[in-house]
Order: sequence, then structure tokens, then C-alpha cells
Amino acid sequence: MTTHVFETPRVAVSELLTTLEGSGLRLASQQADRTVALTSPTLFDCLVPFAGRRHGVLLAIGVHPEAPDSADVVRGAAGRGFDAIVIKSLSLSVETLAAVADAAGIALLVVDDEVEWRQLESVLNSALTTAAEPPGSLTGLAVGDLFALANAIAALVGGATAIEDLQTRILAYSTLPAQPIDETRRDGILGRQVPDDPDNANAYASVYRSEGALRLPALAPGLPRMAVAIRAGTQPLGSIWVVDERGRLDDDAAQALEQAADIAALHLLRARSAADLVRQQRTVLLRRLLDDGEDARLVAGQLELDTTGPYAVVAFHPQLGASGEELGLSRLFDLISMQCEAYQHGAECAVIGATIYALFSGPSASDLTGLHGTAQRIVERAEGGLRASVRAAIGSRMAQVTQISRSRRDADLVLLLQTTHTPTSVVASAHDLRSRLTLLELAQVFRDTPRFMAPQAERMLESDARSGTDYAKTVRTYLDCSRDSAVTAARLSVHQNTLRYRLKRTHDLFAVDLENADDTLALWLSLRVAEFD
Repeated sequence: MTTHVFETPRVAVSELLTTLEGSGLRLASQQADRTVALTSPTLFDCLVPFAGRRHGVLLAIGVHPEAPDSADVVRGAAGRGFDAIVIKSLSLSVETLAAVADAAGIALLVVDDEVEWRQLESVLNSALTTAAEPPGSLTGLAVGDLFALANAIAALVGGATAIEDLQTRILAYSTLPAQPIDETRRDGILGRQVPDDPDNANAYASVYRSEGALRLPALAPGLPRMAVAIRAGTQPLGSIWVVDERGRLDDDAAQALEQAADIAALHLLRARSAADLVRQQRTVLLRRLLDDGEDARLVAGQLELDTTGPYAVVAFHPQLGASGEELGLSRLFDLISMQCEAYQHGAECAVIGATIYALFSGPSASDLTGLHGTAQRIVERAEGGLRASVRAAIGSRMAQVTQISRSRRDADLVLLLQTTHTPTSVVASAHDLRSRLTLLELAQVFRDTPRFMAPQAERMLESDARSGTDYAKTVRTYLDCSRDSAVTAARLSVHQNTLRYRLKRTHDLFAVDLENADDTLALWLSLRVAEFD
């Protein structure tokens, strides 16, 4: 089978900075010709070392430009594969650090001190996501296309323009000089999110109900707006908002804005398709990794996984209603992906059948408490937000990349125990259920090799099935209770004399000899694994 190499799409640093003009971001090093991977930025944590190969932009929160160890942070980021690192100058010189970045082969970017890291992350993430397109696509969106469209609309219609998604996140905005803006627009651009306002809900509802461009009066202290919904057929994708300083935008402006909405719809659909295709490519690779270890090292390299391990797979199995099952699984996948990414940057997720799998590596995979807590949060949020009942199973921790498929298999076995045998917690791990997993696998061995089954056990089980007796359950419980007659009788809710009579009958009817240690072990195992049929 041919394995196709997955390449992350990239953009030049200079082009990215042109797109984000006005965001407070500038280049301090001499690496303008470097390219940056179109992935979400990573947050720097001085207490947690990087795991595995990385790429994209590192937001170096808390890194002082003149601290002695800052140069090590820059070199470490370059060594791990990051393309660019962002710091705050704190009104100090960054020349020394810029020289270190040039020598290490990484772009050093500086953001204005007053810009919040949260805002910068949102700005970068929006610009990079908007530009994402798989390599070789003939319909690719270059970075700046959506921003260029915003500028074109602003020039054509005659007002500062913003393009938003359905969550009122600002995807792009115009940067033409001399066009008036208000505080609402300024705050929205900085945070890449429309500020909350009690009147927003009514305004957006009006825009999405309208068949064309809609004029909206000024809401103090802002300026009037003209807005139009972006749709693909009848499906809303977002909206375009133009500042109408004097409330004089005419019908020609409205018509131009409606035509621009059709173009914006193509951009948003292409960006969505690009993101879906990228995710689909990574999902195919992850499925191969979860299925077997034959070419695991090659696939892991394409996914840029940490090759030093360890690894752990967590399986999530939902109980969804028949109606809207596909939509429900898609929404659940998005929820799981987001929560797993929050726990470990770069966590990979894939859907196989009706089960969603998440792969963790490095310290995150070793932290069973952290994995359990993450899985528990996902289960709770799926129940609360999606009304979906979900069980989570944490597979065994594996040291080698070739063993990832075994961790997935153990997670599947835990799910099987959760759904078909004695009820367990909605979140369970192979570590906690290792004894029962051993019995479950032994049951398969006994099925494959019938001679392993003790003949006394077979005869008891057949007799119980035929006559409705409980000889097998009595012997199994007696052995489970270490041959304690009082405990066994209590567990079976019978008198001890009744228990003794039943045990004597098993000896008479089935030749059960509980004084023979080897026969007793074989009998007990046969009865225990029979529970898993």
C-alpha cells in the first residue's frame, strides 16, 4: 500500500505580517523570507517541556527579552521545529535575541506590549485558519484573500468593513486609510470577536432574516451599519458589516454588498473545505496507526508525533438517537477534539465506526489522572451541551509507536466491559480493569482452543442451561469467596446447609474434586471466562 506524505500548508512571514497590518505585530529578525505552517499558534509554558516535533508560531508568554535564559527558549523553539516565535519587548531592546533567532533559523516577531496574548492568539489563529488550504489545490486561498475582499468591499461600498462567522468572530477586516471607525469596531478587531451588547441578538436576527442588505441605526456610542448575511443557498455562513458614517449608503452600495456576500460565501466554503480535507488526510493516517503497527513509524512521522513516546489511546463511544445521528457524532467529534487539544497541543482524533479515538503522547499519555480528568470533562460536557450519553475508555500506556494499535485494542476491550458486562464507571481505564481485561482475553483463548475448557465446567453449564439449576454459579462463587462457606452463602442468599448440599451434588453429578488444586484452577478459570461469552 502506498503511503502519501502529508505536508502542512505554509505562508511567508512577510505575507502574514501584511495580512495582519495594524495588529501590533512586527518582524524583529531577518527571516522575512521564512515560511510559517498554517496551524494554530502554540502557547509557551516554561514549566512543561515541548514533546515531539512542532511547527507554526510559538507565543512566548512570559519570556523577558533580556533574560539570560531567553536565548535558550528561542534556540529550543527552533530545534523543535517552530517557524516563528513571538515575544513582547517590554520597551527594551530585542537586537540580541533577534541575532540568536537568525542564527537558529527561526523568525522573531515582536507584538506591542499593550496587546493581550489572548487577543494575539485569536488574531493569528483566524488569519492562519482562513488561509489554510491543502497543497496542490487549484482553488486555494492565499493568505490575505479574505482580508483583500474586505478591503475591496470597503473601497466599493464606501465604509470600513468586517467579515464575521456565525459565532460573531471577526475573520477579516478592511485596512483602508481615512475610513471612520468606532469603538465597537476597534474592540472587535483587537479581540477578533464582536463585543457583547444586549442589542446584538436582535440586530443579527434581523440580518439573517433579511433577504438582502439591511441598514441598521447607530447604537450609542457607535456608528450606523449596513449588513448582509453570507449564505450558501439557504445555509447561513456568516455576515458582512460596513460602517455607514453618515447613514448615506445608497441602494447601489446595498447591491454591491449583496454581490460581495456571494463572493465571501465561496471563500468561506473553500476555507471550510480546506480544513475538512486537511482533517480528513490526518484522520486517514491516524486510522492506519490505530489499526496496526505495520508501518507505524512512517505514519507517525507524517503526523509529526513524538517518537520517544509513551502513547495512550482514549476511546469515546456515544449513545445517539437514530435521528440526526451523523450530525450528533460530528458535533461530538468537534467537542472531543477541542477538549483534547486543550489537554495536549497536537492531540490527534479520528472517528472509526461509531467510536471517536484520541491519541496522546509524551507526558500527557503518562498522566493517568490527567487523562481521566479530561475524559470525565468530555463526558459531562457532552451530556450537558449535546444531550449525548458517552462512555470513555482509556487504553494501556505503550512505550513504542508500533504498540499504539494495542492501546486502541485495550480501549475497545474496556468499552466492551462497560457495555456488555458488570457496569463500570462511564470513564474507565485499562489500568484499573487489567484483571478483567486478562479474563476477557482468556475467554477468547478458551473459545479458540476448546480443550482448555474444563470438562466439569462444560457439563455444569450445559446442565444449568437445560434444567435451570445454579451449579456453575454456586461453584464459581464458592471459589471466588476463597471457599468461605459463610460468605458464599450470604452472597448467594442461601443457607449454609443448602450450599453444602449443592457442592456435594456437583461432586456426585459432575465429578468435581475441589481438593485437587490443578483441577480446581482449571475449573475456576473455565467458569470465570464463561461469563464473557
